[in-house]
Amino acid sequence: MTDPSFFAKTQAGKPLPTTAGGASGYFSAPAPGLDPNLFDGTALKQEVRSYITGELAHGLALVFDGHATIQSDWLHIWLAGSGVTYQWSASRGNGDLDVLFSMDIVPFEQDNPGWRGTSEADLALAVNEGLKAQLWPQTSRTRFGNQVYEVTFFWNPGTGKDIRNIHPYAAYDVVTGTWAVPPPQLPENPRDLYPASWYQSAAADTDAADALSEAYGRHLGTLASSAPDTPDYHNASSALNVVVAKARALWEDIHLGRREAFGPQGHGYGDYHNFRWQVAKESGAAQVFRLIAAAGDEARAAEETARYGAPIDSAEVALRRAMNSYRNRP
Repeated sequence: MTDPSFFAKTQAGKPLPTTAGGASGYFSAPAPGLDPNLFDGTALKQEVRSYITGELAHGLALVFDGHATIQSDWLHIWLAGSGVTYQWSASRGNGDLDVLFSMDIVPFEQDNPGWRGTSEADLALAVNEGLKAQLWPQTSRTRFGNQVYEVTFFWNPGTGKDIRNIHPYAAYDVVTGTWAVPPPQLPENPRDLYPASWYQSAAADTDAADALSEAYGRHLGTLASSAPDTPDYHNASSALNVVVAKARALWEDIHLGRREAFGPQGHGYGDYHNFRWQVAKESGAAQVFRLIAAAGDEARAAEETARYGAPIDSAEVALRRAMNSYRNRP
């Protein structure tokens, strides 16, 4: 259980997590054409294509740090998500632009024997962690035309050479300049596509977010107004740890559960797991869960640093370090 004093230090000077400002283009009315900042008609603009391929090459070079050879003809790159559909003009929060890619494993291993024996899932995890840490901050505010985009790069294992394997809503092949999955023609009100039972089920996440947001602020307030080692202080401490655990569990359930929609057994963009994620984004529930969970992680890391001199590595970091050892194998 995290010492409550570190929660107070972590939250100091920051606004409390709320559902205000949630956004998703999932339910928005479609525009008559594609985003003119990205496309000329239905063709991706050359400057956008050059930026995406160049930044991905740059990011992979950062991740492998000179210890692996990456050939461009091993890479398959797509733009996906609502940013490349007719729902691009809706409020989507940070104007995200999703770049999905995959790599041909056989030629990669032939040229990089130090990575032989690594599964695609483990290799993708190591690469994604590296890109998130080293590339995403550089591409988080990218301007195309008159719009700023948060450009992210992600390798989804199992994609192979055909992005249809993960059931995307729409996908533009950046390498060939063609549509792998053309954007769908949607009704004026896309909300009508989904059954009432889905809305009722997803509403539970919004209710949970409101309750956890209120409890998080209330318990922090009790800690601030109570003397240490008093019953009120200890009760608030225990309750705060429970709130963080619940928020983290819901965040992982919704966020990671979304992957099922795009897995072999999923149904893509219209799958309930993706629907639930989009509702949570729109209602602001997702950001409450994410922010409270992140506050818990930050408080835990601060406590571990105070006790041990550094945070204890997460499972993801430990895996990435293990993967790095492959670079130096003969």
